Amino acid sequence: MQLADRIIPIYGLELPDWLVDFCYNLGGISISPIDQSQLLELCKQSPVKHLIVYEQFVIEHTEILIDLLQQQRVETLTISNNHPFLFTDSLLDRLNTVAMTTDINMIVNGYYINVYNNIKIYSIDTNENKLSHSFVLLLSKLLHKKRQPTKMFSIQTVFKDDFRKTVGTYLQESALWKDFFPSLSTNSTALYNKAADVLQHFTQQYGSGQHISALTSFGNGLPNFKMYEQIFCELILETRNSGNVQCTEKTFRPILLGIPVVHLGHKPMYDRLLAHGYRLYDNGFYQQWHTETALEKKLPYLESFLTHIKNDKLAQAQMEQIAQHNYQHFWNQRKLHYYTHIQQVFDSIAGENTLTHKIYKQLDS
Repeated sequence: MQLADRIIPIYGLELPDWLVDFCYNLGGISISPIDQSQLLELCKQSPVKHLIVYEQFVIEHTEILIDLLQQQRVETLTISNNHPFLFTDSLLDRLNTVAMTTDINMIVNGYYINVYNNIKIYSIDTNENKLSHSFVLLLSKLLHKKRQPTKMFSIQTVFKDDFRKTVGTYLQESALWKDFFPSLSTNSTALYNKAADVLQHFTQQYGSGQHISALTSFGNGLPNFKMYEQIFCELILETRNSGNVQCTEKTFRPILLGIPVVHLGHKPMYDRLLAHGYRLYDNGFYQQWHTETALEKKLPYLESFLTHIKNDKLAQAQMEQIAQHNYQHFWNQRKLHYYTHIQQVFDSIAGENTLTHKIYKQLDS
């Protein structure tokens, strides 16, 4: 978007409050909120220059949106896709075709595995940044002083899908299960309610300061410091382990605490983590894990890898070194990268009309 400062309105179609704040605080973009009926009325009068929509509208009203774009009633569209796995390949293909003649930007909290040459795609890592809160850093320092592993492994996930159920069931039935920290609740509602109760208690006891904003960044659950004091390594099974890539708090929670990890996501997720500078200990396991072989046939490779970690002190020492690298990388390079990258995104979309440019111009006079 090429924006004139507060002259051409930028309409936001039924956007969540956090997205409005995101656009303003990091981009200096003031959103003019409208609903669907107002959008259609505006489009009848004249083409809408700039429109921002959230992923839910794109999914629920695809035909309406594409029709407006094809008729050139919306000249520039920006889509916020906070959950990339919600967008199907067919939907993205259609948008890519429309983008041959219409300006479409997408700010994606993750990465698409396919290439869409006509859409201007800006991938960000919101979940990674949300967790890099100064109060969480202080908590991690206390953990390091108290950590004395008595169990080799832990696995924190709700076994909602076939992938996680298959991996979890196999491990529970294996000889290694005795080396795992006792399982947490497998009921996501119970975990959410427990977290809500804890946050309410903290708010009543200490007020709504930085500790609350820090802890809410962990999503529906909270960090289990009793567990992290006692385990050596955490196995990570993401919310989605196929298709478009999104690393959530499940990936970054142990990393930001300096805990060794075994990451069981699919190869695009693995490649993305390495491309960002994170490291994973490997004795050849990941090459086996990322083959096209059926999951059930790959699980013995996982059991063998975990047995190797359990029995090999050198492997454990290397994993601790890698965990320290990832810890420092998370709190330093990646945290800095996020803010500079976000500024580049908004510069590309809004030119010099971002908040940073506006304030700099007034101070440079």
